[in-house]
Amino acid sequence: MRATFADFTIDPPRFGNGTARYTRCHPDRDRLAIGAGGRVELDFALNGGELPEQLTLTLIARVSPLGESLGWAPIDITVNGHAVISRFTVPGGARPREVAFAVPGEALLAGLNTLCVRGRAEARGLLWLYRIGVEPSRICARMHLMAEERPAEAAVCAYRTEWRAPGAAEWRPAPRLLVHLDRGEGSLPVRLAWRGQDGAEASIGFQPAMTEFYGHRRAADGTLTEYRGVLEGRSPLRDSALEEVMHRFRTVEGRGSGGSGLRQELRLLIEDGGPPVERVIWGDPSGHSGTVSLLAAEPGPEAEVTDLVTKVRAHSEFAEVGEVAENLLHDSWHKWLGHGDRAWLEFTLRRPVAVGHYVLTSANDVPGRDPKDWTLKGSNDAEHWVDLDSRVEESFAHRHQPRGFTFGAATAYRHYRLEITRNAGEDQIQLSQVRLFTSAPQPKGFIGHYQRAGEAPTGYRGTAVSAVPEPGSTTAAPPRTVEQWRSYLAEYSATILRVADEEELSEVDDGQRAAGWLGFEGADEETILALEERLGTRLPPSYRAFLGASDGWLNISPFMWRMRPAKTVGWLREADPETWSVIRGGEGEDWDDTAFMDRALLVSEEGDAQHWLLDPADVSEDGEWAAYIWASWYPALGDRHSSFAELVAEERGGFEDQAAHEVRMGRPETAEDLVAEGRAQALRGEVRKAMATFEQAAVKGSGAGAYLGIILGAFLDISAAHHWIRTGILGDPRVLETIGMEQLRAEAAPLYLRCAAEEWTGAPGGYLSALGDILPRLPDGVDGVVGAGGVAASGAATGGDDPAAWMARAAAFAPPALPESRTFQQALDLARALADRGATDQSWAVIEAALPHWHCDSPHRIAPVVLLTDPAFRDVVTPARARRVVTTPRGEFRE
Repeated sequence: MRATFADFTIDPPRFGNGTARYTRCHPDRDRLAIGAGGRVELDFALNGGELPEQLTLTLIARVSPLGESLGWAPIDITVNGHAVISRFTVPGGARPREVAFAVPGEALLAGLNTLCVRGRAEARGLLWLYRIGVEPSRICARMHLMAEERPAEAAVCAYRTEWRAPGAAEWRPAPRLLVHLDRGEGSLPVRLAWRGQDGAEASIGFQPAMTEFYGHRRAADGTLTEYRGVLEGRSPLRDSALEEVMHRFRTVEGRGSGGSGLRQELRLLIEDGGPPVERVIWGDPSGHSGTVSLLAAEPGPEAEVTDLVTKVRAHSEFAEVGEVAENLLHDSWHKWLGHGDRAWLEFTLRRPVAVGHYVLTSANDVPGRDPKDWTLKGSNDAEHWVDLDSRVEESFAHRHQPRGFTFGAATAYRHYRLEITRNAGEDQIQLSQVRLFTSAPQPKGFIGHYQRAGEAPTGYRGTAVSAVPEPGSTTAAPPRTVEQWRSYLAEYSATILRVADEEELSEVDDGQRAAGWLGFEGADEETILALEERLGTRLPPSYRAFLGASDGWLNISPFMWRMRPAKTVGWLREADPETWSVIRGGEGEDWDDTAFMDRALLVSEEGDAQHWLLDPADVSEDGEWAAYIWASWYPALGDRHSSFAELVAEERGGFEDQAAHEVRMGRPETAEDLVAEGRAQALRGEVRKAMATFEQAAVKGSGAGAYLGIILGAFLDISAAHHWIRTGILGDPRVLETIGMEQLRAEAAPLYLRCAAEEWTGAPGGYLSALGDILPRLPDGVDGVVGAGGVAASGAATGGDDPAAWMARAAAFAPPALPESRTFQQALDLARALADRGATDQSWAVIEAALPHWHCDSPHRIAPVVLLTDPAFRDVVTPARARRVVTTPRGEFRE
């Protein structure tokens, strides 16, 4: 027989190979609510051949709560009047449960059969029924048991693993494998496949109860091996360390990307010793299967603690060529290189921190120097070490490749030691960078599909439990409800009104400007129903909600100036017959849009030779119609969008990309809060967090945020500072207005000139012109230079593009000195005197001792930039020491 089901997570419900009848039941959003005495009957047919010995009946259901108490709703289930189970109670709780029952063959009939689920009269709550399924029983018993009754479901399985090359006799140890996959239905996987972010893939099958597995694995470099493992133990999820590395998603299973469906939670963990997984495929004993592709995320700055490292040591390093362990803390192309095929690195932090994720980046050359086996250890006294994470047979697929490694961490340590016990074969070991994090990067969600045995696949989507989109963010899901549209369009309106010029806003009246709303009153339900009656069809959900939020719209994109109100929306052939007759056909073998144009719905009114069209023949499972733009400059229809909402979101994104600079000018009060937060982070020595916060402030329009972020970045990588200063400071009028010319002359200009002297080859005169009025103007003929920046009779500068003229102006530039506190100024004077005598280490010792006492009342100063710009300190403040300057807590935050 074919599987029979009733799916109440869809509106309207979906049925497979059967029909349903309700008594004292009612659909309630994504479920069927059955009250006391209510019942649902599902009719299904069996052919006249030999009847099956047994069928398996599954329900996905939960009981409604009674206030703060669990509900109670016992049910009776019969097939053709034969009792399958009586007075059964689905446990109450926060999520639906899947339960399975056996239907004996003697209860079945050739032809029509009737399954009845009836709520008993004594029920004290509602039974919320999500799905009913009837399918042939299989030899491999179903394992859909209650979560509370099977401890394996709520556990992480840890395997001791091995691999071997095809045809080889010897198995070699492989990294430990951790596996947990729980959809909340109590079903263990029997097969599992995954792909890592580095391209490595594995596919395995499990023995019953997941005690062993066998399969194969293809490494990132293409090496193929057999793969097997034996269960070492199960760890309960209440183990906080495992909870930290577990991926948890709120899921929706249903038809289409925005439709309602069965909402559950997916817990997922696959840790095979390599980088995080990006795709997972599995199957369970019932023949159900699923696949998810994770939306990857980088570790957030809030989790990184690399800036807390105050000292790094190595077993050896090549100091004579600058390839020292200190380079591992920098985001640069430099590296650490040590002797031998074994090594150790020790990192001392300012305070104890529980590291749970670390990133190693391969260096620039010689893959044989890459680490292959290692152990990360932790200690609080640098004498007694605890093993935290061990890796074997690791590899880096290419140069400068960062690879992340996650482990359960519950204890904070001040010292971390990376013991490398084997490299890839050379007599030296190297790395480019080491970064430390308190937690692993968490994917923001996933997309995929789920398929029950005998049924068609259905959409499966998830959002990370911790992922909460910023209100009004265009990266959030496109709006679907009237309220979502109002919020979305209000934010969009504010952006357009801030950015667009008067000509573009010519049709916007004073009332709309004052209200910050480029739309109109929303259409009422009666108006929308009248439109649907005129069209003879129900409108797609997102467009219907759009009309409810605003009956028409102005300036929805740079090329679409007016959207139609409900009263003029219509089929293209009727609403605009002249356009329809022009665009319904075309030239060329690839053009065949006649049928589409004949059925398209026209929702736009006036634009720059473009029309917005919805296709009633291309409908997703959640009722959305595909949306297109036809424009005279397109060779055919534009890209397909899954819905009207997706089209609006795409156009908004394009508009904001084009007007990026102006768009960033919003919410100055929020930007000011971010600048204050970033400044506090910077003074605490949390450089990467501060730079991320300043970047957010800059995006929201803050010139101070842009400036302070670039100044901090210069301490981390002076060689790239001229790029940031030229484009992000000298080329941004917001920064010039906020920071002021005096501070730019004292900090930004000399930083820029230092790069000109050290980094550029040839004459940098063309680049120096970015300093403009900051550099002094010189009379013509100074030092034999003609046109060295003088002023003509007209008042215009005569420097022009002459590199020699700009070089002369730069040589004559003397930056002003910004005031320092008395204590720090005295330290600077002493450090200069020591540096003049060549005592660079003693000079640095004086500076380092004074750094915690540096402070400044100006909100636009973040660090003593003089240490980078004063030539006296050029040999004193090395790149490693420059980093130490900004990672040292200063002023009120000194420790």
